Amino acid sequence: MKERIKEIIIELLTQRNDKVSFAEIERILERKGISYQGDYSIHIPSNKNVKLWGGMSEYFCKAVVELMFEDRTIIPRNVPSTLYIFDGKIPDYPVAENLHHMYETERWFPIAFSLGNLYEEEI
Repeated sequence: MKERIKEIIIELLTQRNDKVSFAEIERILERKGISYQGDYSIHIPSNKNVKLWGGMSEYFCKAVVELMFEDRTIIPRNVPSTLYIFDGKIPDYPVAENLHHMYETERWFPIAFSLGNLYEEEI
């Protein structure tokens, strides 16, 4: 299941080439009949209260993390929260304005993905 989710994300990014949100990925997974909901989330390692996305299945969460850090094929980029409004789904907690602030309550840091290696320098 995890490998199929990774394939779908890469397909979507190859077609769109830029700024694919979690909401859009979920919509595609749902259309393909793939379970994506669960109790997992991806957060900023230095502050667990700053979430990139939540309500994910274990397979969905692992697929995204592997694509970013192991396969090194997708790059998360900060985007305005309005992108998610247009995509029709936003979390119920406020946006994190500063990644260096240690929030005591849950915040959301909106990102979208593009193809690329997080560890390669852009020229």
